[in-house]
Amino acid sequence: MAKVFYKQGNASVGVSDELERLVNNLLDANPIIKRTMSDAVEEIYKTAYQEWPVRVEPPKSAKSKMYDEMKSLQKDGKTSKQAYAIAKNMESRGSFSPEDASQAKISPKSQDSKNKLERGVIIDGEDLVAFVRNTSPYAWAIRTGRYTLNDLAYNTRTSNELLWQPMKKAGDRLVDALADDLIKQAKKG
Repeated sequence: MAKVFYKQGNASVGVSDELERLVNNLLDANPIIKRTMSDAVEEIYKTAYQEWPVRVEPPKSAKSKMYDEMKSLQKDGKTSKQAYAIAKNMESRGSFSPEDASQAKISPKSQDSKNKLERGVIIDGEDLVAFVRNTSPYAWAIRTGRYTLNDLAYNTRTSNELLWQPMKKAGDRLVDALADDLIKQAKKG
């Protein structure tokens, strides 16, 4: 597994190396639980990391890029006619191709919540809880927008689709694996 945390109320803190070894030894004692938990957490983490929305700038047409270049030239002291002539010359040389316009560029408004995903185990009283979470304070509110890089439906709540629902399914798989193991142990004994 990854990081181990201790939870008290609403706060959670990282644990010492010794307690982390103790938790890992406890999980090693039942390899079915450890394998099922770690496989599920890793799968959910990888999928969430790949699909987490990244805000990009809206695509621009070649004409829009030409006008942006004209504005830039005017700021540098060129007259409107000079800026238009230079930008038109650049357009005729293929400087503003539609292929450039279709390539997504990460928006400066993006706050990089994708890289704030983490996974691990939380000690919550007598329970060990495997988790995948996003540490962004606004992660619960992130929705798939018009200009985001992922395959989720427009306006879906990302944390529900990529974290909560897969964790519920993983919990069901863990319960099924444990039930199968208990039945197998009962048949042996």
